[in-house]
Parts: sequence; structure tokens; C-alpha cells
Amino acid sequence: MKGGVAACVAAARAIKKAGITLQGRLAIHSVVDEEAGGFGAIDAVKKGKLAKAVLVAEPTWGDVLPVEGGLEWARVTIRGRNAHSALRYNEIYPQRHDKDRLKPGVNAIEIAARFIAAVRQYELDRTRAKSHPLLPLGMNTINIGVVHGGTGLGEHGLPTVMTNPAIIPDVAVLDLDMKFLPDENSADYRRDFEAFVHHFAQTDAWLRDNPPTIQWELGGLHFPPMNTSVDHPLVTSLMKRKAAIGKAPEARGFVAVCDAAHYAGAGVDGVIFGPSGDGFHGANEYVEVESVVETAKVIAASVIDWCGVR
Repeated sequence: MKGGVAACVAAARAIKKAGITLQGRLAIHSVVDEEAGGFGAIDAVKKGKLAKAVLVAEPTWGDVLPVEGGLEWARVTIRGRNAHSALRYNEIYPQRHDKDRLKPGVNAIEIAARFIAAVRQYELDRTRAKSHPLLPLGMNTINIGVVHGGTGLGEHGLPTVMTNPAIIPDVAVLDLDMKFLPDENSADYRRDFEAFVHHFAQTDAWLRDNPPTIQWELGGLHFPPMNTSVDHPLVTSLMKRKAAIGKAPEARGFVAVCDAAHYAGAGVDGVIFGPSGDGFHGANEYVEVESVVETAKVIAASVIDWCGVR
């Protein structure tokens, strides 16, 4: 990403050094915390630091990316009823419902296992039913990335005891990474998933009275989708300018998310275009210097196309 920032700065500097006066306004945003949720870009948007279009210089290997899906982080909490594991037979086997019978435990982790299987089927149904032409089939996945199971729901939303298998657990917490398509919206996506969870709960006598809860924007994270037309002037300029000095680019979608989402959520047309590199999030992360120079040239030319010259 530093390579992308360098290309943007170099493009702006080249325009200025060439004595070109732009008709439109050009601003560079170098913001923090994209990996944690994009809170720097969110703050810039809230402060009204907007434009008619935004270019985010994530690495794209010279391709032009006008779309990316949305992303939700959600937490699903399943409640059970704790009991001593020695009395597990009271939960599993047929028992007489007499006055001396202890209330049976309800193992929240076992319910969570059934829920995970149901989410997998829900994911399959969604990915088969809808797709976007610029993105790989099936990219709108649901990843259950973190699971906590135990007893005693604490103030931070997690079980307080997670190391004692002699307790029938009364809480299971699942954290989900949920991607949706560029032409979908967050409100409809959330509503559909909430309906799925409701119907899942109707299949179980305990859950009908004790339904799972859903916490959206876990950790404050929420990325709106971006769905810029391939015919947008900034997109067509980038395609033309890149083809003029190198390999003709491909217009495709971004399979991850980036700060472009937060500008798109504020109504700004966005596109992602940046240099080449590899080793993302690793010790040997790098950018190819020649691609930074080429990217800077393309960005400079497209800025002139988009802003116009006095």
C-alpha cells in the first residue's frame, strides 16, 4: 500500500512540476487503520472530505477494479443451560418428568455445531443463486472464523469459563466474516440473514423460546459495497492510459475490501488501481518499483482526464 501512496504522490507532484493547472480539485488522503476496519477513511468521510470520484491505489497488478463486495462482521450468540456433566444422561436419555427430576442441561456448543452446518448450507444456497460478472463465482462467502464455547456470559460478550469440560456449556459465541455482492446492500443482506437465523431457531424447541442473538458491526467493522460502472469516465480513462504504456488491463472486481468502500458508502464513485507486488501481510512483502513508476504515469494522465485542465 505504501507503493500505491507513493504512486499517487508522484502523480500529483508530476502534474504540478509540469505546470499543469487542473480544472477540478485533486486531494490525496493517506489514512490509518484500513486493516482494522478503515477508521481513518470513515473519519475523513464523516468530516466531509469527499469528491465526485475516488481512486484507491491498492495493488491490482495493473488491472482496473471498479467493483468490490460489501463486508459485515457479525457475532451470533447461542444460549443454553449449564449443568454438571455427570447429569448429562438427564439431558440425552428419556427420563420420567416427575417432580424430583432436575432440569436438564442444554449444551450450547452442540447447538452451535448444528448452526454451523446450517450456515454452510445457507452459504451454498446464496453463492449458487447470485453472482456478479466481474467477480469469481462464490466470492460472497460466510466464514465462521472464531468460536468461543463455555459457561457464564461475561460483560465482553464471551463465556467466562472455557477450560472446564465437566460443565455442560450454556453459551456459544460465533464470529462471522460475511461477504456480499457489489449490487446488494447491507440492509437487505442483514434482513435475509436474520430471517435465516429465525427459521433455524424454529426447528428446535429450546431455541424457539431462547433464540440466538446477532450483533452487527462487530468491532465497529462494516464495509459498504462499491459498484462503479465499467463505463464510468475514470474507469475508461485508466483502461485507456494503462493500455497506452503497457499491457492492456482487465476490468475486474476486488475480492477483498478496502477504503474505497467507505467513500462508495457516501455516494462517491470509486475505482481501485495500483502497482504490482507480493507477500501481502508477510515478512517479505514487497512492491515492484517499475510498476510504481508506471502506475504513477497512468494515475497522472487519468487525473488530467478526469479533472480537466484550465
